[in-house]
Amino acid sequence: RFQAVLPVLNLRMKQVNTGGLPFNRMRDNDKYYVDKSLLIADILDTGDHGVYLFTRPRRFGKTTNITMLDAFFNIRYQGNTWFDDLEISKTDRYARYKNAFPVIHIDLKDLSCASIADFTGDLIVAVNNAINPFSEVLDGIALSDYERGLLSDVFSRKVSASDLKASIAIMCGILKRHYGKGVIVLIDEYDRAVTDSFGTEIQSDIMAMLGGFLSSTLKSNPALQMAYVTGVMKVAKSGMFSGLNNMKVNDIFSASSDERFGFTESEVRAITEYYGHPESFDEAKEWYDGYRFGNAEVYNPFSIMNYVQEAFVPQQFWVNSGSDVAIRWLLERTDTIRFSQILSLVEGESIVTRLRPALTYSRLGPNDSLYSLMVMSGYLKAVPASDGMYSVSIPNKEILKLIVDVAEDMRPI
Repeated sequence: RFQAVLPVLNLRMKQVNTGGLPFNRMRDNDKYYVDKSLLIADILDTGDHGVYLFTRPRRFGKTTNITMLDAFFNIRYQGNTWFDDLEISKTDRYARYKNAFPVIHIDLKDLSCASIADFTGDLIVAVNNAINPFSEVLDGIALSDYERGLLSDVFSRKVSASDLKASIAIMCGILKRHYGKGVIVLIDEYDRAVTDSFGTEIQSDIMAMLGGFLSSTLKSNPALQMAYVTGVMKVAKSGMFSGLNNMKVNDIFSASSDERFGFTESEVRAITEYYGHPESFDEAKEWYDGYRFGNAEVYNPFSIMNYVQEAFVPQQFWVNSGSDVAIRWLLERTDTIRFSQILSLVEGESIVTRLRPALTYSRLGPNDSLYSLMVMSGYLKAVPASDGMYSVSIPNKEILKLIVDVAEDMRPI
C-alpha cells in the first residue's frame, strides 16, 4: 500500500480536486477534470429560456457543474480558455452563448439553521455575495431611489425580509437595463437548509422564507433569461416552485443528462490508469459504483477522487462528508416490517416499491417516504421495475457499511 502513494505524488500528473474548487480554478490550476461540459449543450438544446431544476445526491458534481455554467455564460469572463479542449467547444453551435450574459450565482449551501434569525442573516450574506461582483458596474448605472435604497440595505445587511425576497429580481432588472440582455440566475443547493433543519420547529419558517425568495426570483422576474437550480430533491407543496409552468425538472430518473453527474465506468477506468493503478479498478467498483441515474450506471465522484488522493485505500469518504439527519430520523422510527426489509437489503436483496421524486417534508413519515428519500439522497440504488414501481438495493460497500451500522442501533417502534 505504501508503494501506491508514489504515483499519486508524481509532480507530472495532475492533482485531484477533493476540496470543492470551482470549475475555473480547477482549469487554471490544471487539476484532473472529467469533462461534463456537454451539460451546457443539453440545456441549450432544450431551450435557452426557462427554469431548470437539477436534483442529485450531495457531492455528485452539482457544484462543479454550476460553476462550469457560470464560467461558460458569464459576460465577466470573456476571453477565457477554460473550454478550449472540452467537448462543448468542438462545435460552433453554442459559441454565441459563451460569455454573453450577466450571471448572478447564488450559493445557498452554507445557510445556518440554528434559528430563523441566523438563517435570514446567512441568506442576506448569500445575496450580498451574489450581487457584490457587480458593484463596479452599479456605480455607472442610473438607479431609482428604491433600487438604490434596497441595494444599500443589502450591502449593509440591514435589508427587510420583503426586500430580501425581491432583491435578486430587482438586481436582474438593473442588469438587463445595463447590458440589454436577460440575466441568467444560478442557485446552488436550494434545499440544503430544508434538509438540515429537518425535525426542528423552524423548518416551516425556513421553507416559507425560501419559497418567497425563489418565487420572486424565478417566477415574478421579467428580466430573467434562464435559471439553473440544484438540490438533492424537489420539495413538494412548499410554494417554492408553484406557478412555474416553464420549470423543467431533471432528477435521478431522467434519461437526459444522465451521465453529466457522477463518473461513468469508462471515466473511472481512465482515472485509475492515469494514476498508475489500473488493478484498483475492481476495488473502486466494489466500493463506489452501483448508482443509476436515468439509463446510466455511475460511480460516486467524491469518493473516487478521495480514493485516489488517499493512495487507493478504500474508506467511507462520501458517508463521512455530510449530514444524514433525515435518513437516521426515518430509520430510527421505522416499523417492524420496514426494519425487516432493511435487514434484507443488508443481505444483498432488493425491494420493489413505489418512489416519489418530490417529497413533502411536513408530511414526511418513515413508512411512506423512507425509500424515496434514501434513493434521492444517494443511499439506495433504484432500477425501474414495472407499473411505476422500482427495485431498490444498496449500491456498494461504502453504503452497506453505513446501513449495517445504523441497523444495529435501530429498534422497531
